[in-house]
Formats: sequence, structure tokens, C-alpha cells
Amino acid sequence: MTRTATDYTVLAAAIIGILLAAYAVGLHYAPSSSSFCDINASWNCDKVNKSPWAVFMGVPVAILGLLAYLVLFAITFKRGAIQKFLSFTADDYYKYLFVYAIVMFGFQAYLTYIEAFVIGAYCIVCLGSQTCTIVVATAVGARALRNN
Repeated sequence: MTRTATDYTVLAAAIIGILLAAYAVGLHYAPSSSSFCDINASWNCDKVNKSPWAVFMGVPVAILGLLAYLVLFAITFKRGAIQKFLSFTADDYYKYLFVYAIVMFGFQAYLTYIEAFVIGAYCIVCLGSQTCTIVVATAVGARALRNN
């Protein structure tokens, strides 16, 4: 199996997402505001990462993001083995990956809505993560829908 441009795009975005999510996990557990992105009341990572909405079903959303990006990286890195094991064509694989990316995007869009309209502050790290997911969804969506 040869890696495609889509694979490289997803892998790069997943690595950046992993780094951003890992940083956000640290922010969530940090005892005081020590973030480079605590700029003012509107751009404040600590305000977002320490809010009640920073935890979903008892798990910090930063950890959920980290896990989502790790899975994204793993399933893209091992695409050939996964396709073989599941008897997927490349088209099948990218269609399922597109669904995964849309689920990630939907959850992050919800969190961005909470930032904007409930918390009243934005987290630069979170918006960076959202950008990574948009890149993934766009690249994978373009590849998945190309043959339809």
C-alpha cells in the first residue's frame, strides 16, 4: 500500500492535534493560570479549560481530544493493515474515516459554540485543534467523495 497525499495530510494534522491536546490536558490540570494564551478576558485558555464545560461525562475534553487524535493517527498510519483485515477498499476506508472526522468536527463545533456563547472566551489551543479537524475532514471528505 502506498501512502496518499490524504494520508500525509491526516498524519500531519493528527500529530499537531496530539500536541495541542496534550498541552490542553496540562492546562486543565495546572493549578494556576500559566498559559501563553491567557491574553485577556476574551482570549483565555484557562477560562475555557477550567470551565464546567471542559469535562464531558467525567472526562476532561482535552483527554477525549488526545485520544481521538491518537486513534486518528493510528488508523491512518496502519491504513493498509486495517483495509486488509476488514476487506475494505481504499474508498471504503476513506468513507469511514470521513464519518470519524465529521464526528470529531461536530463535537468540537459544539465546544466552540460553548466558548463563544456560554463561556464568552476562546482558547487558542482549542481553536487550533478545531482547525486540525477541519483540515482532516476536508482532506478525507474530498478523497471519500471523489469517486461518487
